[in-house]
Amino acid sequence: LLLVSEHDDIVNDLKVATKFVERTTGLESEVRLINGGLWLMQDDFKATHPYSPDDYDKTSPLEQWKSQHPLGLQIITQMETEDPLSKELVRRLLDNAMTSLSVSSLDSSDEEIQIQEYDDLGDGCVLMATWTEGSVFVLWDGRGHVDINLFAYEGLDEEESEAFNLRFRSGTSLRVVLYDEHPRGFGRVVNYKHDSDREAEPHWS
Repeated sequence: LLLVSEHDDIVNDLKVATKFVERTTGLESEVRLINGGLWLMQDDFKATHPYSPDDYDKTSPLEQWKSQHPLGLQIITQMETEDPLSKELVRRLLDNAMTSLSVSSLDSSDEEIQIQEYDDLGDGCVLMATWTEGSVFVLWDGRGHVDINLFAYEGLDEEESEAFNLRFRSGTSLRVVLYDEHPRGFGRVVNYKHDSDREAEPHWS
């Protein structure tokens, strides 16, 4: 049954009608979809009580703001290509991309990064590069899809990640199909480390 109506009270009328049908026929009705519900334009509308930000309780948001402790940045990139890939090629791309990383934890130490390979499950492989202050995980699905999970406590930003991704796909037809940044830490973190001055009160508090 399809109904079209311009009546303002159509939802209540529909409830009355469906109850009547159920009561008189014994059938069970189900409303699957209601399209519309747009607000009607009211010329020169004036609210009976305009609300400002001060009218809302900011206790919970402020507690969350003060509880968060961002520690680092995680960047997830997905790449795809129509051309064939191999474990050896993906490993070579990661080796090449690692030379572009200049996060502070690597610049300030002579730490050697070891890359571990896991290829005993499925058609692709997982490559894992870790150091004291960060890590890179590369997942190849055995076909044309590559996931890169890059994390560092210090020195990682969008520019650094872009340089890493450019170096990784250099010489290939890989293209970025997804790019996500996530601040990581504890205390319900939603803000980046450089944006969360815990000594200062947010302007909305």
